[in-house]
Amino acid sequence: MKTTYDIGDDEIRIINRKHKPKKPLYSRWWFWLALFFAMAALAAAIVAAIFVPLSKHNVEGNNADSETLVSEETVEPFLSDTASAKVLVGDTVVNDVMLTLFTPVNAKIELCVGMPDTTLPELLLALQAADIRADNREIVGAFVLKGELLSRGVAKKGFCAIIDGKIHLGMAESTSLFEESIDKDGYFFRQYPLVCNGSLVENKPKGKSLRCALCELDGHIVVVRSLTRESFHDFSQALVDIGVENAIYLVGGDAYGFCRTGDSVLSWSNAAFARQYKNTNFIVWKSLFR
Repeated sequence: MKTTYDIGDDEIRIINRKHKPKKPLYSRWWFWLALFFAMAALAAAIVAAIFVPLSKHNVEGNNADSETLVSEETVEPFLSDTASAKVLVGDTVVNDVMLTLFTPVNAKIELCVGMPDTTLPELLLALQAADIRADNREIVGAFVLKGELLSRGVAKKGFCAIIDGKIHLGMAESTSLFEESIDKDGYFFRQYPLVCNGSLVENKPKGKSLRCALCELDGHIVVVRSLTRESFHDFSQALVDIGVENAIYLVGGDAYGFCRTGDSVLSWSNAAFARQYKNTNFIVWKSLFR
């Protein structure tokens, strides 16, 4: 009996294994593993592109806390050919930070301890300089008054030295300008550094307050005061944004300030509070013509 599997001598039969359909890629384990690593790499690239530029200023601030970011800049008082001494006052807004700029013209700069005499017509501008310690009411940090050393310390790295009528702003734990200010009957005090070589400097104190700074702007010394309560970081960033090259802090908050603009006088905060401590000190500008 012949079956269907029998093949005659004159027959040709093609035998082929039944073809199985290929499995789709998404059903294979290695496809999902490769997809996972590809998505992880893409996410890492996106995070790097977004957050690395935003952290630039924080990196600069951390460098400032080490000894790598140091500046000792000499800046000149603003001298004009016109035979008048005055303070130019202007307002600006940077990133919602409201600022007032004070630019003394034809003025000499010095320090004093105790309240300056605001009735003197030659007094143009006066702001509190170094802080007072809460425990013993002494001056915080090194302070030199006409060559006389009144206090020592480097708790704050920013400094201002006034020697032979020239102003030196900088940031360093140690500077030869300190000894030079003593030898040449000059002035010296320390404060928080805010801007160094055009870069923001971070400071540890937190919270918001009215801020004030002694700045180098376009090669001249100006005072910048905030009209709104700001953190150290936001205030320093605003200074950088307006082009400040170097800046140190001046006493902010409710500290007393005085400014003579022509025939008018501006003042802020309570002078009585400044008078209650004998070591309250000021940085002042006086007319060159008196």
